[in-house]
Amino acid sequence: MRNLISDHIFLIVTTMTLRIYESVRQQVLTGELPPGSRLVIRQLAIEHDTSDIPVREALRMLQRDGLVEIIPYRGARVVMLSPDEVEEGYLIRGHLESLATKTAVGHVTDELFGQLERCMRDMAKALDLSDSLGYAELNREFHDLIFSASPHRRLQDLIDNVWDGQRGYQMVFRLSPEWLWTSYQEHKQILLALRNQDAQTAADVSLQHKLRAGQALIDGLHEQAEVREEKGA
Repeated sequence: MRNLISDHIFLIVTTMTLRIYESVRQQVLTGELPPGSRLVIRQLAIEHDTSDIPVREALRMLQRDGLVEIIPYRGARVVMLSPDEVEEGYLIRGHLESLATKTAVGHVTDELFGQLERCMRDMAKALDLSDSLGYAELNREFHDLIFSASPHRRLQDLIDNVWDGQRGYQMVFRLSPEWLWTSYQEHKQILLALRNQDAQTAADVSLQHKLRAGQALIDGLHEQAEVREEKGA
């Protein structure tokens, strides 16, 4: 009986943790919680009608995602991305993903091509709706599908680890709306290179695609900073 009660409490806490995680994550990525915003544990607990425990765990999850930073004795706040950090992050991701895309050539099955085409259709719908958050999720799915065709498992693990620590980079689609269309067109080029089994073109387009995404995010961060300065003036 005691074990059943413990399991039930654990399930409640876990469910609430995921609910808080998803709520704060969406607020960060949509800009409702701008960079530097303080995240007060007690306040979040009251908002979600829960104790501090699931809030603390949700914030730790968001920290692993690179969306929140927890400062000892000072609390948590929404992470503030620096242009240098973004440039380095996309440089690393660009070369890893370029290699994964290149080594996927010749290993993409008809079934996988079908999934990629479906993903492209869903991205087109997200574009029509100006759904930057939905597009961001589909963007990762598109690239993950390609990487899954690479025979190099450790390479995929490396990319997953980097992606998971840089979820904040998804805000590029909100900060630079024009990048949505450019990204979609470059996805078409990558898909065409895969169909043509042109490994070098697939690698080159993939690398430039990622580097341009990094620059789009950096430009967006600069514009965001200028807006904050104007409001503070």
